[in-house]
Amino acid sequence: MADQIQTQVQLASDCVHDFLCSGCDDSGLPIEAQYFCKGCLRYYCENCNVLHSQLFKNHVVLGRADRPEWPIAEVTLGSITQCEQHPEEKIKMFCKDHSKLCCVYCLHSDHRICKQVVRIEDASKVSHAEGGFQELSENILSRCEKINSQHIDMEKQLETLQSSYDETLAEIASFQKKMTNVVEKLGHCSTSELETMYTCIKGTCTNEIQLHTELHKRYKRIHKGLQSMQQDSEQLAFILCRKYDILTKETDALYERKDNREINFRFQPETSMLQLLSEIGSLGKIQTYRNKPYQVIKVSDLTKHDIGDYADTDDPPTATRDYADTDDPPTATIIGICELAESQFIIADNSNKNAKLLDHSFKVLSRHNFPSSPNQMCNVSAYSVAVIFNDCALQFIRVNNQCMTVERIIQFKGCRYGIGYHNDDIFVTNAREIYHFDIAGRKMKSKIAVACARKCAVSPDGTTIYVTTENDGNSCITLKKAGTLQPPSGEIKLSRPDGVHVTANGQVLVCCRGSKEIVQLDSEGKEILARFSVSRAPRCVCLSKENGMLLVGFNNSDEIHVFKTT
Repeated sequence: MADQIQTQVQLASDCVHDFLCSGCDDSGLPIEAQYFCKGCLRYYCENCNVLHSQLFKNHVVLGRADRPEWPIAEVTLGSITQCEQHPEEKIKMFCKDHSKLCCVYCLHSDHRICKQVVRIEDASKVSHAEGGFQELSENILSRCEKINSQHIDMEKQLETLQSSYDETLAEIASFQKKMTNVVEKLGHCSTSELETMYTCIKGTCTNEIQLHTELHKRYKRIHKGLQSMQQDSEQLAFILCRKYDILTKETDALYERKDNREINFRFQPETSMLQLLSEIGSLGKIQTYRNKPYQVIKVSDLTKHDIGDYADTDDPPTATRDYADTDDPPTATIIGICELAESQFIIADNSNKNAKLLDHSFKVLSRHNFPSSPNQMCNVSAYSVAVIFNDCALQFIRVNNQCMTVERIIQFKGCRYGIGYHNDDIFVTNAREIYHFDIAGRKMKSKIAVACARKCAVSPDGTTIYVTTENDGNSCITLKKAGTLQPPSGEIKLSRPDGVHVTANGQVLVCCRGSKEIVQLDSEGKEILARFSVSRAPRCVCLSKENGMLLVGFNNSDEIHVFKTT
């Protein structure tokens, strides 16, 4: 049995063997045995067996292939009967009160007051009679196999963890470089502004100095003319007086121009930037996630939450809307749900052209109105989202203290249906293609033709993009990204697919308006792993990575449905 265990478990140290060469062991050398002699009843390594075979040619020697026939080695028996707490002692007793094997020292230190302490001989007779020993070998081998499997999985996990660590470290360095570039750009703007002001004021001062020099020369000329003038030259005296009066007026006017007098520069820093940087504590939030794209999501315990706009709302509008001669706003069409930090959610309403910020209990905290109807929304960071609109504009919206503000706007040509984001990559769709842009939205890195493309989503590692299509090509298409977008690698037919969401664990969820269900796909986009029905046509879905809740938004409904998941 010891040999079977050894063949199953490969985790032990190479320096510990169940079978040692008897001759080498006598010399203090722990050399693993390769042979067993039935005549000598001794174990031999390769070298010792050569000598043994020369001396005892008629002895039956069993090799490694016959190890099941070898008797259990004394070293194995010794380790089994050895007390783990006191290695120098043998196990002598068994404490039934604690189900512990004991040596004499264990008995003295830990089990003196125990009432059911028996000798190991007596305990073994009872155990053997109960018949549990017959299954021990099979149980041990099963456990060893499981440990082996777990060990291999953990080694793979370490490799994945190291790779993920290196990638995340590179992302932090890249973001830090961008922050440095932004600060350098701001510093350049401030320096340029200072240089412009200095050049302008310096030029004015230089011109005034030149005027002083010119006026001084003109006064000198008048004075020389006065000294050389004849006493009876009334005409010349008149001219000199008039020129002096004109020159005096010019001089007085110059003295009155004090715009450039006593001017100094002072820098008024944007202290709010320092305050913001000191408050956020780090460049970003480090999050862990389990990449389990094939783990099936199961839902239960539905709750419904009303998030509609009402005429009696106390929130002042930030943009004007026309409700077509009615005091009541339209019924909501929720086309996007994103989870933010601090257990908050932001939802985008196509019908009412607004976004709503929800707390952890899905109560509306604030609203932000849009000039156009939003079509899709995706996360950019823990505090910001990107929204694409009917007018082909892409807005980056940041949430701070329950207030939503537009950070910047990118205007695309014809791209207005879908938006996906990962690190510095932006993915947008029109009716024919999906485009891959840089973070500024100006440089197009690649594009792929996708007929009737609608919504899109990106995997957590940024290597896979999922695109839903409509009309005759009702399907979800899978694209790989290796620097640039690659041709479709997977496609599966669905019933009017719309919103698509990839969870933090890599699970792919698609809203199917035709069948009124949420469909979970495998990561390759070729197989349906699960599906569950909802009460009406779903437009968007979001799985919370904080509490595991599944949120679903619908077409023409003021409710969002929230499911518990397992």
